[in-house]
Formats: sequence, C-alpha cells, structure tokens
Amino acid sequence: MSGGIYVAASGALLQQMRLDLLTNNLANANSPGYKADKPIFRLPEEDGAAADAVDASPLMRQSLSPHTPPFDSAIDFSAGALKQTGNALDVAIVGAGFFVVDTPDGEQYTRKGSFIVDADGNLTTPDGFAVQGEGGAINVTDGRVNIDEAGNVTADGNVVDQLRVVTFADPQRLEKTGNALFIANDPDNPPLPAEDATLSQGYIELSNVNAVQTMTQLIETTRIFETYQKMIAAMDQADGKAVNEVGKVSP
Repeated sequence: MSGGIYVAASGALLQQMRLDLLTNNLANANSPGYKADKPIFRLPEEDGAAADAVDASPLMRQSLSPHTPPFDSAIDFSAGALKQTGNALDVAIVGAGFFVVDTPDGEQYTRKGSFIVDADGNLTTPDGFAVQGEGGAINVTDGRVNIDEAGNVTADGNVVDQLRVVTFADPQRLEKTGNALFIANDPDNPPLPAEDATLSQGYIELSNVNAVQTMTQLIETTRIFETYQKMIAAMDQADGKAVNEVGKVSP
C-alpha cells in the first residue's frame, strides 16, 4: 500500500468514527435526558497541554496514524428543552445536576426524570431502578405524589423524603452506560450536592441533540468519506498502472 493510500484510508476511518457518533446522536434525538456526544479533531500542535480538558473524557482518544489528528469525543451536558407533560411523576432538573438511581451496578446518575411507582410503592425509573432520596429509596404508597422545587416529596401532604440531586466538579469524567444513565468511576470526582438546581414537576427534559444540525453534519461527513474513497480508488489505479506499464519494454 502506498503512503498516499495509507493517509487517505486513515482519514476515511476517522470520518467513519465521526459518522457513527453522529448517527447515534440522531437516533437519540427524541430520547428524554439524552446528552449528545461531540466529535473533536485536534491539530498536532494542540495535542498537549491544550488538550487537557478533553483528556479527562473517558470516551475515546484515538490517533490512527502520524498523518491524522487524534479523534476526541466529549459529552455535551448543555440542558435540553423542557416539555410539559402534566404527569406528577415526571420531574425535570433546572440547572446543573443529576438524579441518583440504584442499579445492579451501583449508583448511577441521570437527567431523565420520568419515574413510576412500582408494585411496592417505591419511586423507580421505568427500568425498575430505585430513585434515591436523602434517606435512600423513596416509598410513596400512601397517596398522591407532589414534588416541590427543592425536591421534597410528599404523599397526600405528608413529607416522605427529598430527592437526592447531585453534581460533579468535572462531569466529563462520567461514563455513559446507556438509556441516559451515567456512572462515576473516578474516586477523585465524587458526587456533590447540587445546591443551585431546582426541580419542575410535570415536566421532562428532552434530548439536547439538534436534529437539523446533526443531519447537516452527517451529510458533510458522508461526503468527506466518499471523497477519501475516491482518492483511494484513484491512487490504487495509479499504482496499478505504474506496476503494469512503467518500465515495460516495447517490442
């Protein structure tokens, strides 16, 4: 394989990685609480101290060849739009913060505040993970649920618990586990009380994916990928011609 083909192939693979990331974002454009992944290409001179902010991201950092920039990915934690549902068990966080849920893999964190009450009267996610209050799992068996801006949970006017809402000094160190959930595996980045967050009952936070912008980026990435394919085909044809014709002795 010629050096030119190797460079073009590396570039095509980078665009394929970007395409996969954008496709996943678009597929989750209607998923409440979903946070988009941002593809980042860095120039060689940026691949040092200036890249520290993205180095913290556990998602990916890949360089396919000396001729291509490292491919980084960071999570976009900007807030999605709020949608009013009127459902008392739908709760949106206004400001920085995450709900805490108990999963088989330990505590995880989410902005997706679509909750239900299970057969035992516990407040859970649709997947059955117990939503955590300051006192642990929240049981609301005794009546109609109300959740105020501070996260206080009442059932028929009786205070049950307060929703536990946390934040992180560096959210980029969180890892996605699927279904708008995140896990914190870095002991140096523990959950902290989200003192500035408020809650809105009867609302859910939508995905922060900009579908139109993402579609435009998908088209752009596809065209770049196709350009690399054409370059590879042209160089392969030139190599074949050189092997078969250059230096051929005329009869």
